[in-house]
Amino acid sequence: MLPTIEIGVLQLNTYWLIYGLAIMAGGMLGYHRLIQGGIPPRQALSGVLLIIWAGAAGSVLLKSLAITLRDLALTGELAWELNRGSAFLGALAGAIGAGWLWFRRRGVPLGRAFDLWIVAVPLGQAIARLGCLAAACCHGKVTTSWLGLYLPDHDGLWAVRYPTQLLSSAADLLIFLALLRLEQAIGRHPQRLGRWRFPGALFVAYALLYSAKRFSIEFLRADTVLPLVGVLTLTHVLCALSFLTALVLGLREGATRDGRRPLHEMKGATR
Repeated sequence: MLPTIEIGVLQLNTYWLIYGLAIMAGGMLGYHRLIQGGIPPRQALSGVLLIIWAGAAGSVLLKSLAITLRDLALTGELAWELNRGSAFLGALAGAIGAGWLWFRRRGVPLGRAFDLWIVAVPLGQAIARLGCLAAACCHGKVTTSWLGLYLPDHDGLWAVRYPTQLLSSAADLLIFLALLRLEQAIGRHPQRLGRWRFPGALFVAYALLYSAKRFSIEFLRADTVLPLVGVLTLTHVLCALSFLTALVLGLREGATRDGRRPLHEMKGATR
């Protein structure tokens, strides 16, 4: 829709420009929160940069894998190329893996560390989806619904479509606000949350909310890969696995607490 911005002889790709702003906003917030959490500035900066680079690598790899599998199913030919766009689920997987290794190596409690930086992720997502709107990628299906807007697809074909980019951006912003509200509730009114105030609770909440959001939006998108099971695509399967994993993790962590200390610490105290 607005793939480039021309300033004289200078041409700026809006997709990567907005994505750059999203990374800057999310990175700066994540850096600020890590420092507030007691991590030295230099270590916080190196951690944020590592997470960003790992996320970028994961996004490219997963997108390339998804398109390669689609092409293989359609043509029977296996052709692997890296320059095929990006996928946020891959970015999230890469960021989580890098963060886990980085924080673990430095002895930082993983639950607390993930709670600190995960809040910045949906803010960056909300901004980045505006880049998808400008580039007309991640477009929605043609519809007669009242939700429809007159928008192009990645081939430049205009039609009344589900504004999946705007819906995703709005949902990501709501997730960001919900995480902030949950964090405030944990600090001010912990008794209201019962066992759901363990280190890592914000990360689990994000995984649950994002997986549910992405699973739902996938039904409205027209640029998805071929279905794997019925109408469910690879993204549906990955989101379902992410949701179930986060749910099990949350239930397990909540079950090991009486609201004050881990269960194994209580048992050790009675020996």
